[in-house]
Amino acid sequence: MIKNFSHLVIIPARFGSKRIPNKNIKNFNGKPIISYPILAAKKSKLFREIIVSTDSNKIKKIVNKFGAKVYYLKSKKLSDDKAVINEVLFDIINFLKKKMLSSKYFCLLYATSPLINFYDLKKSLKILDASHPAVDSIIAVKEFSYPIQRALAINKHKHLYMRNKKYKNARSQDLEKMYHDAGVFVWFKTESFLNKIKSNNSFVSMPYILEDLRVQDIDDIEDWRVAEFKYKYLKKKI
Repeated sequence: MIKNFSHLVIIPARFGSKRIPNKNIKNFNGKPIISYPILAAKKSKLFREIIVSTDSNKIKKIVNKFGAKVYYLKSKKLSDDKAVINEVLFDIINFLKKKMLSSKYFCLLYATSPLINFYDLKKSLKILDASHPAVDSIIAVKEFSYPIQRALAINKHKHLYMRNKKYKNARSQDLEKMYHDAGVFVWFKTESFLNKIKSNNSFVSMPYILEDLRVQDIDDIEDWRVAEFKYKYLKKKI
């Protein structure tokens, strides 16, 4: 049985962003965008601590107002464009273990996920909790809206060509469904995570499928506007 307020959640939020300045704290429909995952985590009642991993005192001050904690500022190595998310998580989880702050499961929440629903956090954790011992994590994913087997590419002459010609005449409904990381959340079994990182082995993961309206990758200002549109639509729908 999963107990309330017994897990940890980590939200990575570095200060730098090239395409959207200050993306992680930019105003989104009246509040800093990072406040949405923080508030969803609080509403879920799953977490005894909501932890933000950042390199910025400015971000620290903002997230503190919404009830999240920053234990230390990340090093430059873990804050640049080349930093790997699992290295960031490994660093903070080891720090928390030394502070006697550990949990059976922990959740990675992305700072720019304003469409998140606390119910999905609860439901996905139940699935992971009931999973086979070999499973390490559960990842929020979204189905590709068009079959990627029929993807087109552009060659050096700027001509279109099909990457997989064997699917040229295949019907969409006959092709295997494919998915991508939704960039919303990932649940991990803590000890499995640490062991797999140390041994450099691959994770065994299960999917938690999100509907298109609940997912929006935000890389540029156009993506931002689409996310705002989806948020307003979902708010009216609810």
